[in-house]
Amino acid sequence: MRKILSVKQLLKELKAQSGSMRRKLLFYMCLLVLTGIGIFILILMAMGVFKEGRQNFEQSLTLQLKNSEKDVRELMDFQVGNALKLSERLRTALEAETLTYPYNIKELENDAAGLKKMQLNIYPLIENTLNITRVSGVFAIFDATVNKEAPGAENSRSGVYLRVANISSGNAPENDIFLFRGDPEVAMQNHIQLHNRWNMEFNTAQMDWYKSQLSSKAQEEKYLWIDRHNVQGTWENGVFLSVPVTGNGGENYGLCGLEISNLLFSLRYPAVESRYGKMTTALVPVLKNRLLLSDGLIGQQGDAYISGIKEFGIEYGNDFNIYKNGTEDYLGMHRIIEGAKDEKGREWAIAVFLSFNDYNEQIARQRLKIIIAVLIFIPVMLIAAFVLSHHFVKPIVQGLEELKNEDAGQTHRVSGISEIDALAEFLELKNKEHQSGNKIESVLPPEIEELFNNFIENAEKLTTSEYNILEYYINGYEIADIPDLACISMNTVRKHNRSIYEKLNVKSNDELKLYTDLLKRCGRITELERETDEPV
Repeated sequence: MRKILSVKQLLKELKAQSGSMRRKLLFYMCLLVLTGIGIFILILMAMGVFKEGRQNFEQSLTLQLKNSEKDVRELMDFQVGNALKLSERLRTALEAETLTYPYNIKELENDAAGLKKMQLNIYPLIENTLNITRVSGVFAIFDATVNKEAPGAENSRSGVYLRVANISSGNAPENDIFLFRGDPEVAMQNHIQLHNRWNMEFNTAQMDWYKSQLSSKAQEEKYLWIDRHNVQGTWENGVFLSVPVTGNGGENYGLCGLEISNLLFSLRYPAVESRYGKMTTALVPVLKNRLLLSDGLIGQQGDAYISGIKEFGIEYGNDFNIYKNGTEDYLGMHRIIEGAKDEKGREWAIAVFLSFNDYNEQIARQRLKIIIAVLIFIPVMLIAAFVLSHHFVKPIVQGLEELKNEDAGQTHRVSGISEIDALAEFLELKNKEHQSGNKIESVLPPEIEELFNNFIENAEKLTTSEYNILEYYINGYEIADIPDLACISMNTVRKHNRSIYEKLNVKSNDELKLYTDLLKRCGRITELERETDEPV
């Protein structure tokens, strides 16, 4: 049977337990770190941090839509006001300088001289409106032609159309003005050039709104927004604001208005850079759940290539909308502009959107940053846990190393850990008692005595079979000896061991033997005996 361990051997057992202590402390600190990280992530989720990207995107869209809507509304109101003023001034000029009472525009039919005089008279009004509004063109067309017998005369109408050549965003101090439609004498007398796509008169066959608006009553429509059309004879296109020129008698002499080319709109509304990609602004008609891009104006597109897209299907969302065209999706918002309707009765809206792919890429980058931060944070905290656990365990290990010296003449150096120092003092007394053979009164440290008391108290919870196994260990037998001694299988021994460890609050057979050896040294091993049990 195994003898009672010497003090040195006991200290070696304690040192062996210190490794387990370090692992346990490291495990507990790592568990604490991971629990803290979990709680931190839950708090972040509760605060909506992981939804921050979506919320920021919504705020960016809302702000850009609000700014664009305000600017477009003001610009449209300004353009409508100037177009209405132009209509009124043209009426006054015609009735004062060109027409004779009772004012019928048809009196200028086949009158080349009269039409030229009219154009020269109204030129300053059109040029002034062009300079004020900073649009790409201003026109005035009247229901009369130079030669109604000429081929195609039914669609040919006289008037003046001025266009800007070097289109800018609207802030340029001067723009080159060209005569696009009108008598060449108008260009000569006002020192401007003829447009390279100049024609004498308008072709109303390419102005599908002309006849219907011309025949409308004054109280029906003061103005109309015309959806995107090609500018006759050019590669350019744009939308038009058309206003009837109505005489005092209520008869419409013709139409006047403004041209806003898509090029001008794109210069005024460049793609807006955001953290989620470049946002595009559009002014387009809305029909049911569709944005009709091909009929409206599109700002600079940035990374969203939508020039060839005719329309977007709208999928409304709580925060923002998804616009679909069958090949690529876009995210954005749109808002109806009150009072803005075209010749087909469709409402118009200002829209802001960007590519869904750009948004997903940015959100993925943000999430990757969070993941990287967590992946860096976890090993840093684990290293910190390892360092701290080593820092706390190291003094204990050093204290136990010093206790291994059994030289009676050497005094134990204070470790600074009260439990280690108390145990060292107690063991030194026991060592002296063993060497001298004399009984030395000593008192166990309170902490050690509490451990022994708990161990003895817990031993009373053992069943008879479990106590018999414990008694074999007290008598120095090893685990391998128990099956033959108790006439049971090794599996049964292991089952009893697990129950014994749990009830005595120990983690291993080595720790169990450590307790029994210390109880023997302190003379308290008899407190584990049971009066009713037979010796093994």
